[in-house]
Amino acid sequence: MTDHGCEHECLNTLGGYECSCKIGYELHSDGKHCEDACGGVFDASNGTITSPSFPETYPGNKNCIWEIIAPLHYRITLNFTHFDLEGNRMYQQECDYDFVEVSSKLGDDILKKHGIFCGSKIPTPIISEGNAMRIAFTSDKNIQKSGFAAVFFTDMDECANNNGGCQHECHNTIGSYECSCHNGFKLQDNGHDCKEGGCKYEILSPVGTITSPNYPDYYPSRRDCVWHFTTTPGHRIKLIFKVFEMESHQECAYDYIAIYDGDSPDSHTLGRFCGTKIPHPIIATSNQMFMVFKSDMSVQRKGFLASHTTACGGHLMATSEVKYIYSHVRYGTHNYDHRTDCDWTIEAPIGKNVHLSFLSFQLEYEEDCAYDFVEIYSGLDASSPSYGKFCDSNITEIVSMNEALLIRFRSDDTVSNKGFSAAYVAVDRQDSDENLGGIDEEDNF
Repeated sequence: MTDHGCEHECLNTLGGYECSCKIGYELHSDGKHCEDACGGVFDASNGTITSPSFPETYPGNKNCIWEIIAPLHYRITLNFTHFDLEGNRMYQQECDYDFVEVSSKLGDDILKKHGIFCGSKIPTPIISEGNAMRIAFTSDKNIQKSGFAAVFFTDMDECANNNGGCQHECHNTIGSYECSCHNGFKLQDNGHDCKEGGCKYEILSPVGTITSPNYPDYYPSRRDCVWHFTTTPGHRIKLIFKVFEMESHQECAYDYIAIYDGDSPDSHTLGRFCGTKIPHPIIATSNQMFMVFKSDMSVQRKGFLASHTTACGGHLMATSEVKYIYSHVRYGTHNYDHRTDCDWTIEAPIGKNVHLSFLSFQLEYEEDCAYDFVEIYSGLDASSPSYGKFCDSNITEIVSMNEALLIRFRSDDTVSNKGFSAAYVAVDRQDSDENLGGIDEEDNF
């Protein structure tokens, strides 16, 4: 026994203490003794992990932790073969009830989370970032299901030794490794060295700068480059050119950039530009933009320098597939900005309604929602019936009276908060009484 009769560990708390147990044990109802529990520590090269009582239903109020420790310079692959946990309704992305959380353990107190999983969809295989992995299972007191089963195995990380001989990037794979190159470079035939020449870019950062090849020097001839921008759903890509100098032609047939409103050149064209006139700021209608740069074999110029950012709001189309919208582009890692002014319109096909479901909602609260608020209208503009202003978590689900909803988000210049996430989908038209959602039509017309 240790301090205060705790069998394993005693933790000091404000004005008292509490007992805790080592991994593989759980605290007895007496609050002091420890007994065998789910979880444990594995140092084998392979094995199996299952939820308590698998394949029978797992018990409620369980908290289990497994740690897998591999030799130094090894990685761990976790592959779920069965997965059936209590999951939230179809619109819910967060796992609030029963869930499995998988993390790489990078130090005694450092965990890098790979994901939190619930429901019945089997997670994709997970590879640790170091030689240790932590799997945590939590169940609440309500619904229990058959749980999960997973196999794990360890594999040497060839990239840990001299970067695998790769000049740029080394990626560990099961039983082997692969080299890759930075943007603007191509992998050579030996599979290790990189040479300048690649010109394909995937842009995921919400803010940044792009340039033509060799900028500020002249761009090379016969170069084809593409940029694919993607940002948070419900937000739009905005491109602002600061320097622009390319070979001129009335139809931009020689050297040019072309910008498309989507994820490929098959999308609607936002413009084709050449010469020395700086293009106006270009804003996509969705969270994706595609840009092409092309030079021919003759005249070269300085090229371009442009910044990319995001603009909130826009027109969204609801379909039978559930889609998501977020209050701000860095939702989940940062609070929303001060002085936010965003309008989203969501439109369903004729004969359908828009079903809007808030997954999380945290704004600055004030009784009359005078500071930060979301206001929702059953229509395409603010002259439509309003469901009211919302600034607390009471808002949950809304069904439009017709084919459209307007979501208006405003914030002041003081306090900010986490923001909101929501799901929307087109549903069959319901009875008008169900669609009103608390709207008094006489008061709103």
